[in-house]
Amino acid sequence: MRKRAFLFCALAACALAVSAQSYSLRSNILGLATTNLNLEASMTLNRKWSLHLPVQYNPFKFGSNRQFRNFYAAPGARYWLLESYMGGFIGMYGTAGMYSVGNLFGSKYRYEGEGYGVGLSVGKAYQIGRRWNLEWEVGAGAVWLAYDKYLCKRCGDLVDSDYGWHFLPTRAALNLVYLF
Repeated sequence: MRKRAFLFCALAACALAVSAQSYSLRSNILGLATTNLNLEASMTLNRKWSLHLPVQYNPFKFGSNRQFRNFYAAPGARYWLLESYMGGFIGMYGTAGMYSVGNLFGSKYRYEGEGYGVGLSVGKAYQIGRRWNLEWEVGAGAVWLAYDKYLCKRCGDLVDSDYGWHFLPTRAALNLVYLF
């Protein structure tokens, strides 16, 4: 009898813990405007903390060999000042990505490489419906970049290679959020 009672209590505690979880999916509208396909999944850990995994991908090449191709992931956590998915937050995240960017905004060069780093962000969520939020987020961090620099006229002539740490803006988002 005690074993059954213990098993029932353990299963009830697990069910309550799972049902207390909240999940969301979001997409960065600013990212979509720059042709970056993106999606972010998140879940709450408790009333004040949530985990996030945004990924973005841009496979497109444009005319005149212009490109902003990239693959990027930035797992992180947020501390919510009011409650998860409500009000302001402070975020911490890691970044990792590969890119090939060039011939944009009058640049004569294409940069191809990878980057890894950490960052901090701030933002705020606004409820716009029962299951919908709109949120903004900005952030900056230290990123280690390694890249090759090519001349864009023929996009094959290697001009330079470099690597090192840089302090950069690493996040700018206007997210449309669906809450489960």
